[in-house]
Order: sequence, then structure tokens, then C-alpha cells
Amino acid sequence: MPDVLANTTIDYRKGDIDEATYRRRMEERLLYRVRPKEKADEEGHFRVMYPASGSSPLARCEQKPASVNMRSRGKLRMHPSMDTKANPPKSCTQQSVTLPPDVHIKYRQELAYQGETWQAMYSTLRNGIEGMNGFLKDGSFEALDDPERRRLRGIAGQTVLVAFLVFAANLRKIRSFLDKRAATVTRKVKSRPRRRRTDPIGKWRPHAPSVDPRSQSPPAGAAG
Repeated sequence: MPDVLANTTIDYRKGDIDEATYRRRMEERLLYRVRPKEKADEEGHFRVMYPASGSSPLARCEQKPASVNMRSRGKLRMHPSMDTKANPPKSCTQQSVTLPPDVHIKYRQELAYQGETWQAMYSTLRNGIEGMNGFLKDGSFEALDDPERRRLRGIAGQTVLVAFLVFAANLRKIRSFLDKRAATVTRKVKSRPRRRRTDPIGKWRPHAPSVDPRSQSPPAGAAG
């Protein structure tokens, strides 16, 4: 991956690029990821492929001659360094490689960092956490961030008091939810008044009286 993409987050935090450029570069980085070939086995080992590997490569690379053809024109072009060309790793000499479960386990995650799915999940969870933090710090109730409410020394004592405050906040949130649900169930639904001033179609449609055919007498001259 080019350095300009590898250093995207660093450049964004330094203020060298704007947010639009940052998002665009993060999307470009996804093209350089290895592709899973199959699911992990029961021991956690899994096989992955280089983007230019396989019968349907997603990129072109000189290290993978089969990926350079007419069908791959216009796709991402890999530029291996001189050191990679001189000492190609297994991903360049094999179609796939097996990775043990402990490889980069600290940085492994199911969702691509800063991707659309990651953004949706991260923003939702973070908003929920920040909302709960504000709920706990409400000065009219638990005031978790006010040390005057926890006049006890020691980590153990502070932990017990914080646990009680969180417990009280949870009860308050549950009670609020139950009150809102009860109000919704008992609320009577009122029919909306008719806004139109014109007559409904029922006034103009003729009313057909229901007549029991058995009560009608046969016409004169009819055979019995």
C-alpha cells in the first residue's frame, strides 16, 4: 500500500488533509486488504489471498503474472517495492496462505476501520455510551461525577458507591420506560374529524333494499 494511504489517519490528525479526503483515502485502503479464502477452522487458523491472487483477482500485480490480462484492465495496480521483488513473501509465491489465530490479533476486527459499516456501528454504540454517561452525571439525581456524593476513601469503597449509583440510575431508566409504555397503552385513540365539506359518496349511491326471494309471489300465469 502506498505511503500516502498508509499515513492517512496520521495526516488527518495533523490537519494536513480535510475530512472528505480522509474518507476517500480510507475507502481506497480497503482495496489493498487480503481476502479470506475460507472460514477459520476449529483451531482458529484461516486462509487468505492476496488481492491479485485467484481466478478473479481484484488487482494487477507483476508478482502475479496471471492477474495481468485484458480482463483486469482498469483494476487497482499494485507496485511492489524492490525489496519485495527480491524477497517475495509467501503471499506472492502461493495462491493463498494460512494464518494462525494469533497473527495481529490485537488489531484484528470484523468491520473495516472507518468503513461505512464501522461508522454506523461505532457511532450508534458511542452515542449510547455518551448518553448513558450524561444520564449518570445528572446533578438532580445520581451526579456520578460529583465526588462530594461519594465521601469514602479507597478504591474498594468508591467502587461500591459507584455501583449503587449505577444501580439507581438503571432503576430510574426502567421506571421511565415502564411509565411511557403504560401511558401509550392506556391512551385512547380519537378519530380524526372529517375535514372535507363535500358530501361523501354514500349519499349519492342508491340503497338497494334486501329482499328475500322466497317471500315474492310468482307472476300471474306462471306454472306452479
